[in-house]
Amino acid sequence: MIVRDKMVTPVITTGIFTPIRDALRMMTEKNIRRLPVIDDKERLVGIVAFHDIDKAMRSPGVIPLTPVEWVMTKNPVYVEATMPLADSVRMMRRYKVSCLPVVAGEKVVGILSVSDILQLCADLLEAGQ
Repeated sequence: MIVRDKMVTPVITTGIFTPIRDALRMMTEKNIRRLPVIDDKERLVGIVAFHDIDKAMRSPGVIPLTPVEWVMTKNPVYVEATMPLADSVRMMRRYKVSCLPVVAGEKVVGILSVSDILQLCADLLEAGQ
């Protein structure tokens, strides 16, 4: 099984200049907790989590128009769509991350989260009964 089999697609992304209030609104509306951040050529440059924005909004000097680039994690860990799924789970554990942007070449094509892995485990357990 490869990452492409279990990733969520289409992936919702945001740009580096998106105000954090807009990214937060998008996350709330789409019921997601993380957004891969892309540049003007649609290359992965970061990832921003709901808690990153929430923390930033409580910090002095940060305003809702602050660009995502200021609060995102730069150079995030990511996986290729063709990577074996087991390797991606090992990466999540090694880097202590709960989601991985998925790329094909330089383009973000999906996202894989711990929730996706847990759903797979539940499906496999049910199938084994």
